[in-house]
Amino acid sequence: MEIALHKLHPCNYPQVILSSRTDGGVHALNSSAHIDLERPDDKIYASDSVVSTLNKFFFKNNISIFIKDLIRVNDNFNARHSALSRTYLYRLAVTKPGIDLPTQSSLLQHIPVEEWKRCYFIRRRGFDIERLKEGAKYFVGYHDFTTFKKFDKLTQHKHNRRMVYSIDVRESQPCVTGYSSSQQTCMEYWDIEIRGRSFVHNQIRRMVGTLIAVANGKIRPEDIKLMLQIPSKHSWHSFIEAIPPDGLYLCNVEYDPQDLIYNPERHNIEKTVNNEFIK
Repeated sequence: MEIALHKLHPCNYPQVILSSRTDGGVHALNSSAHIDLERPDDKIYASDSVVSTLNKFFFKNNISIFIKDLIRVNDNFNARHSALSRTYLYRLAVTKPGIDLPTQSSLLQHIPVEEWKRCYFIRRRGFDIERLKEGAKYFVGYHDFTTFKKFDKLTQHKHNRRMVYSIDVRESQPCVTGYSSSQQTCMEYWDIEIRGRSFVHNQIRRMVGTLIAVANGKIRPEDIKLMLQIPSKHSWHSFIEAIPPDGLYLCNVEYDPQDLIYNPERHNIEKTVNNEFIK
């Protein structure tokens, strides 16, 4: 994106500050970022012109990015820190009750090609969606998610308390064409929507992996409460499967509508208040 922004010939280096970071393989349906752009003539770039330039560059270079909108905001706006919440979705496909696929049969033989690397497919094997919903309730609220983070030396001492506002589990539909209609009949699809202010590394994938373990009867729903009450890498159950990034989507980043309105007077008032507070 920064290479594309250079096509506008700004005076400054157009550093892109993303609102969210996604691991490789994770999809983003909607995301956001902020940039500072300075023209040589001190005028303001026209939003439509910037959007058109960027999208032409992405299309020409076969880059899977599409800019939907560009707005001017106050200088103190930060795409990452000004976000009120982020909404993620994890898509599951489970074999329907009563459908017993041969053990030696690969699930790949039964999934629609349109859903390849777009959803996580699992065999039923006692899968109980009601148990999954019961387990999801324990995640809602302000908790220490140390147990549910991926440990590495760079983040091991970081603050791991996060607020999960809501988790919604609902039946869904496959994203297929008429040519794959016969393959979709053996699977049922579920969306797990999680909304929170921010998340630690791998938190959502580990949460969903834990919920799948609950649905399969490997752990009890209330075991999640213990994993949150005793935040430690030692509270993680090694038998919980590491689920792939394929089924994870960043759906939206939410902001205060007032923060998306250019109002320099408001910025000056906030700056004065902050300066007086520092004093």
